[in-house]
Formats: sequence, structure tokens, C-alpha cells
Amino acid sequence: MMEFFSFDYQQYRFTVRGSSWNGLEEVMVDDQVVSKKRNLGFSSLHEFSLTDLGQCELGFTIDIRRALIAYQLRAQGRVLVQSMTPLHESYTLARPAHADDLLEVEAIESQTASAAAAAPRRRGNWIVLAGIVFKLFKSAKIFKAALVAASVSAYSIIFSVEFAIALVAVLMFHEYGHLRAMKKFGIPTKGMYLIPFVGGLAVGDKPRSRWQDVYISLMGPIYGLAMTLAFYIGYLITDSHFMGLVASLSGLINLFNLLPIYPLDGGRVVKSLVFSGRKTLALIFLLGLSALFFALSIWLGFALIGFFIVLGVADILTEWKLSLAEDITPLNRYGIFFCTLWYLGTIAAFLLIIVLVAYTDLPGAEIATSVLDS
Repeated sequence: MMEFFSFDYQQYRFTVRGSSWNGLEEVMVDDQVVSKKRNLGFSSLHEFSLTDLGQCELGFTIDIRRALIAYQLRAQGRVLVQSMTPLHESYTLARPAHADDLLEVEAIESQTASAAAAAPRRRGNWIVLAGIVFKLFKSAKIFKAALVAASVSAYSIIFSVEFAIALVAVLMFHEYGHLRAMKKFGIPTKGMYLIPFVGGLAVGDKPRSRWQDVYISLMGPIYGLAMTLAFYIGYLITDSHFMGLVASLSGLINLFNLLPIYPLDGGRVVKSLVFSGRKTLALIFLLGLSALFFALSIWLGFALIGFFIVLGVADILTEWKLSLAEDITPLNRYGIFFCTLWYLGTIAAFLLIIVLVAYTDLPGAEIATSVLDS
């Protein structure tokens, strides 16, 4: 359950929590639950009794348009606290009513009291349906599960259901690597989301340094490499066509994420490497390195990688001046060298697995090399 809002009055600490999954609401006073009920609307009224205050009423209304919660605490028919607080914020602007705030207090009191009185009548009408829809969409669990199901359905159009499930597992493990890296640095996360025919997305706050950005970006492919290796080793042991094909396409998917174009993982890494130098020499070095790898990709027949290298270079040149104004801790010289080797080594590992599987003449393994050569 998430916290809606909280405030202090006299010696008491009031906290209101709720669940977008089942509509359950709880009012807690000093960590003790004093009222509990289910509510799928935008307004609610809880009644309970406290030793010092007597019979109490705590009502609140969610204003979706302004992203605010208006609430009011009454005891023995007297208003004790009333205020408004932003949605999804842990702090509160609660305060007792004062005469110099009369106009604001009356507006809040009228809004909250009217909403609380009307709440029972609204159940069963269209506002309840709107509340259900809002809370369902707000529920990350339902939304994420729907995206997972949609991804499995989408990939099963091309492959078998079993293979589609394995492919989605590879994507989820990749995104899980990003989330674990964010949590390592104490960065708040909001989970992962799969996008059919596109991939996945790990959502969290912005990194506070270039090293964090590189680490978070590369840990997704590193987790993907672990799963790719697991399927490849399983293929070598069992000679399973299924495992070999998953290893090949898993390598291809993770390799695409390492392409040097923003916002792919590779693009984030390359930007951090270049913009850490903040010197023209670093930019020239990267352009020279890009030219070398472009020529190498063409020589090996990986034309698609060469195409994305061109796009990545164009993106870096476009963002070069903007990056100089960013207030983020850059990598030092050792960090740039280490991260460059880490990035290139990860790319080489995926290419090696793709090529090794292709050389076994496994039916379907030519898909990865054909895509790279397209």
C-alpha cells in the first residue's frame, strides 16, 4: 500500500494509505490502524474514535486535474485540521484552521465536506467507473502484466509460444540488470515496461554521475550476456535447437542495445565517454574510433551496425554543445579507459556467440547474421 498523505495534530500522527490494486484504504494514528475500508471513488470519509479527541471524521477528495488531495479532520463537529497536499508526495502542508486564512479554509472545508457527503450517493454512477479506470491504469502491476502478455502475443506471431516466452524472459532479465544497477546507487526506480516489437524499458531517476550512467547502461547487457551464455552452454551440452536459437537471437537483441545511438544503452555509454572529456580532443578521438569501427563493420559484412554508427555520430555531434552545460560529474581518464574497454568487450562477446552459433549451421541461426548483414 502506498501513502496518500500524512500530518500531525497535537501528539498524534495521522497517515492515510491506500492500494490501487484492490481499493483498500487505511487510516493510521501513531502506526495503529483505526479505520479500514474499500473505496474506488475519488472521495472518502473515515470515522473513528480517539481517547483525547472523541469521535473523529477524516475525509479527503482527490483532485485529478490539479494533482492534489484536499483533506479535513473533524472531532465533535469541530474542524481541527484541513489542507491540501500534492498527490504522491510524502510531505504535507497540514495546519490548524486560523481566522486569517478564512477564505482558503472555507473553500477547502466546503469542497471536502461536500465531497464526503456526496460520496455514498456517487457509488454506482459514472464517477465510480471513472475511479475504477483511473486506479486500474495507475496500477503498475496490471499495466506491466498487460505489456508482458502483449509482448508474448506479438513475438508468438513470428515464433512459437515457447520461443516467445523465452525471448520475453531474455528482455526482462536485461531490464532487471538496469534496475539492480539503479538500486545499487540508491536511485529510485519505477519498474520495467516491455514494448512489443521494440524491447523493454527500465524506468528510474536520472544518474548523478557519468560513471553511474555507464554502469547502469552496461549492466542490462551484462545480465543479457549471462542469459545468452547460459542458453549457449545449454545448447553445447544438449544440442537443443531451441536453446541454440534463443542464444543467437538473445545475442542479437542485446547487441542492438549496445549500438552507439541514444537512447539505446550503447548511445548512453558513448555519450558519457565523450562528454566526460569535455575537450575537442575527446570528440576527435571518438570520431576517429567510430570511423575505424564503421570500416570494420563494412569489411565484416555487418552493414546494419555501420548504419547505426553513422546515426550515433550524428547524434553526438548534435548534442555536443548541449552536453557542456550539463551539471553531472564526469569520468576521469582511468574511468574513460576502463569503460571503453568494458563497452567494446561486451560487444565482442555478443558478436562471438552469434558467430559461433551460426558456424554450427543450426537452422534459424542465420537470422542474426543476416540481420547484421542487411
